[in-house]
Amino acid sequence: MKKIYWALGTLIVVVIAVLLFKPETVVVQVAEVRKGQIIQTVEDTALVRAIDTHNLYAPATSGTVVKIPVKIGQAVKRGEVILKMESTALNKQIDDTRSRLKQIDASIEGTRAALNRAQLQLADAQDKFVRTQQLFQAGAVSQVEYEKARLLVEICRQNLNEQKSMLDRIEAQKAGLNQLLKQLTAEKHQLVVRSPVDGVVLDLRVKNGQIPPPGTLLASIVVPNQLEIRADILIDDLAGIQTGQKATITAPVLGDKILTGEVKEIYPQAYEKTSALGVIQRRVPVIISLTDTANLKPGYEVRVSIETFRKQNILVVPRQAVRTIAGGQQKVMVVVDNRVQHRFIETGITDGENVEVTSGLSAEELVILDGSMELAEGTKVNWE
Repeated sequence: MKKIYWALGTLIVVVIAVLLFKPETVVVQVAEVRKGQIIQTVEDTALVRAIDTHNLYAPATSGTVVKIPVKIGQAVKRGEVILKMESTALNKQIDDTRSRLKQIDASIEGTRAALNRAQLQLADAQDKFVRTQQLFQAGAVSQVEYEKARLLVEICRQNLNEQKSMLDRIEAQKAGLNQLLKQLTAEKHQLVVRSPVDGVVLDLRVKNGQIPPPGTLLASIVVPNQLEIRADILIDDLAGIQTGQKATITAPVLGDKILTGEVKEIYPQAYEKTSALGVIQRRVPVIISLTDTANLKPGYEVRVSIETFRKQNILVVPRQAVRTIAGGQQKVMVVVDNRVQHRFIETGITDGENVEVTSGLSAEELVILDGSMELAEGTKVNWE
């Protein structure tokens, strides 16, 4: 019996020892090394703007806004009145000029009548002079009568020339007044602001009763469904951006719809912009054309993602599986036969989510997803 008890005791001790010193199995998440692609992008917020915007400004002649027959968002036709202004001073100038023109016309009519009389008087004086000259040569009239007839011709001719000069001056005054009236009428026409295109009223900056200074922006008209995106990109992100690159556009107003576009223009100059946190940044405007505008409108804020580089059919692993250690070396924890194996790897490009593996791993191998875990070489693992 003693031997049996001794054997049982020994067995129990062995079992307890096995249980106490059995390696613990760690549950981990794993990812498979796979063939895939990495797309590098530059992302930023941007604004929708109209491609064809027509800004309407107050003319040089000041006037009071008396009528605004349109509203923001209203569709208008080319030539349709956007707003109308009136100028009391301009209207008075026009009335005064027209009144002066009527007076001038009366003067012209009187001067032409006087000119006709002067022409008749000159013709009559010339006829009398011819008869007097014949009689003088025949000795029938005196030298005094001859000189009197000749002097009358000169007086009538001088009177005729004066009437002609007067008519020329009055007609020149009329021409000047007509030119002035034309100019004043053109200024009055400018006080009626019309749409230059078929479009939509984007903005109205004035109200009835206001007197906008010359050059003030009055309204903006846009051609509908001709939109583009302006993204102000940080200089540090601009290196990989080129015209012709593809871009995707998302926004809450689009819902699940993703629009596509293309980089159309990169401004040649940067400018300073203060961020929401008060940081001064240097940014460059990048213009993106749209193939479909969906329900976007000018002024909407969107999110753009510009594809700057694409690499396909490469080995990739999740970025969080890669750990960088002292000296810049990178390693992952590979699962081999349910045990941890530390392995150094070399990497290439990344898109922020995945990393290209250029050496050290093969397709279909499993790596522990959380590369920051402190798991010793050979640790037994199971995975979810």
